[in-house]
Amino acid sequence: MSQQVKQFHYLILQNSSLKEQLRAAPDRASLVELTVQLGTEMGYNFTHQEVEVYINKNKLLLMMQFA
Repeated sequence: MSQQVKQFHYLILQNSSLKEQLRAAPDRASLVELTVQLGTEMGYNFTHQEVEVYINKNKLLLMMQFA
């Protein structure tokens, strides 16, 4: 799993604008695509697959943080 995905996750938790943008994703595929896009715009480098792995490994935590 990419350490950069984890770092981006922590950034999202501190940035309400990013959090709201990601909450607006209509489905998982859109969420993954948007995560990669926003991460790239902010200087992070990770793949769709790395985001999927991170989501799968942290599903419960993410559900609590973004519900």
